[in-house]
Amino acid sequence: MNTYKLESLIKIDDNIITSETNLSICLTASGFYFSLVDNKYRLKCLGEFSVDLNGGITQIMMNVKACFTSIGVHIFNFNNVRIVCPSTRNTWIPYRLYDVSKNKEYLSTTNIIHSSDTIIANTSEKLDAVNIFAYPLHVYSGLKVVMPKAHFVCPSYVMTEYAFDIASLKKDTFIICKREGLCDFVLFKNGQFTLSNTFTYKTPEDLIYFVLYTMQQTGINSGDVCLLLTGEAYTKEEQDILQKFVKEVSYANPTENIVLSEEFSNIDLQKYFMVLA
Repeated sequence: MNTYKLESLIKIDDNIITSETNLSICLTASGFYFSLVDNKYRLKCLGEFSVDLNGGITQIMMNVKACFTSIGVHIFNFNNVRIVCPSTRNTWIPYRLYDVSKNKEYLSTTNIIHSSDTIIANTSEKLDAVNIFAYPLHVYSGLKVVMPKAHFVCPSYVMTEYAFDIASLKKDTFIICKREGLCDFVLFKNGQFTLSNTFTYKTPEDLIYFVLYTMQQTGINSGDVCLLLTGEAYTKEEQDILQKFVKEVSYANPTENIVLSEEFSNIDLQKYFMVLA
């Protein structure tokens, strides 16, 4: 009996050379979605699986291997592997102040750390800062066994590095990524990284409240900021209320540096932001 379900798949190449391909995975509450992009920045595959990643280390390892094997992809010897872990428990530390022995201390100042967590730190050369986050150890270990060279990051890291690349083109940049009842956001003011956080919301009114409150607290004018949306599809009500109170609202472009074939033209690429940006 299969322990997984293939929810969607677009694969344009049946002979993928893993040593010349980058695998990016984003974990979700019900499984994961992924992309395969070759060394010439050509998108080769996008897909999504429902699968249980909450069991023991061995079970997680077997389930992930089974998913990829079912679509003819062997998860060994990829050029690069990045796994985005949906953790809201993260913080940023300026590199000049960073001490690797204090990772848990940095994180526990504003977050609850469990004994079953692992603490992961990633240095961003673009931002000259270190992102630290917590994630359940058994999930991390199960994935690490099957993909030992994987680079584990959280959504804040992906969004902040993306925002850094485009912030120089805009005075103030506010990016929000909608996922599973949450919104991750990153804010750059005057081209400088200012804030990264996550909020939960239920209604369009909640959404605009958090957006406007964040702008007010950071001294940003809603008439001067560029608000970029990405992630899961926004309802018409959500789009309407954002456009009512924020002058410039548009969508992020996670595939700006990726070559797309026509097979991907009819899908919502914003949903795959975390594995494309």
